[in-house]
Amino acid sequence: MIFDTVWAYLYYIFLLVCCGYAIFRGACSEYFGAAIMLTGSLLTLAVAKLFGTAWSSLEGGIFGIDIVGLLALIYLTLKSDRFWPMWASAFQLLAVTIHTAMMVAPQITPWAFGTGAVFWAYPMLLALAIGSLEQEHAVPDRNIESG
Repeated sequence: MIFDTVWAYLYYIFLLVCCGYAIFRGACSEYFGAAIMLTGSLLTLAVAKLFGTAWSSLEGGIFGIDIVGLLALIYLTLKSDRFWPMWASAFQLLAVTIHTAMMVAPQITPWAFGTGAVFWAYPMLLALAIGSLEQEHAVPDRNIESG
């Protein structure tokens, strides 16, 4: 079985809805943001299934994926004229900070570490969806007026 809990199903449904909306209604920044988030989530799923995650110590593979995702979002923030990538980068930085906290204080409980590490994906996806909604409203009316 790919997903262990109902929460995993809910997350991937939320991921597909937000990224799908960004792909269908967004512009270039939203396409790249959706690609970053989809890739990061699928790679995290693959690493978790291949190597297992106990969330009792630093998860090196997932930490690496989160660092690369952070760098990609920061690059998108610097190159985009949109505001939402800044929020997504900040939320991703918080996710990376959770991994760093586990390195500094390994006595953090597995539940707190696991929950903290995955929680920030939801606001990131919400920032992407809101950015796509604002992009949709920012597009000028494309009706051709005749006469």
